[in-house]
Amino acid sequence: MTAQNWDTRLPLIANYGGAHLNVSIKSVDADKGIVSFYAPVQEGVVYRPAATLPDDYAQAFATSLSDKATGADYRCNCILNYLYGEMEGKSVSGFTGPITFGEIAYMLLNQTLVRLELHKAA
Repeated sequence: MTAQNWDTRLPLIANYGGAHLNVSIKSVDADKGIVSFYAPVQEGVVYRPAATLPDDYAQAFATSLSDKATGADYRCNCILNYLYGEMEGKSVSGFTGPITFGEIAYMLLNQTLVRLELHKAA
C-alpha cells in the first residue's frame, strides 16, 4: 500500500453474497509490514480498493442517493464517511449521522450506509 501510495481513507471492497461491502483501513505500518483494519477481513475473499473520492464528496453522495429517498425510512451513515468526505454540516439526502460502525448479519461493517425502510401492512 505504501509503495503504491494508496489513499488509506478509501476502504477495501469485497463481494459478500452479491453485496459489495467495505473494510476501512485503520493504519499502515510500512516498517513492520502491518496493515490494521476497523473491521475483519475474511480468508478467501478477494478485496479491491475503492474508487477515488470526488472533490465534493457530500454532493456526490447525496446525488447518488436522491432517487432512493422515500421519506418512510431511517438512514444512518458511518462516521468515516463524514470524516473523510468532510460532510459535517452538509445535507446528505436526509441521512442521519454520523453514526459509529455497525453490525449486520453478525459481521462488523464500516464506511457503509445503512437504510431501514418501513412499509405499512396491507
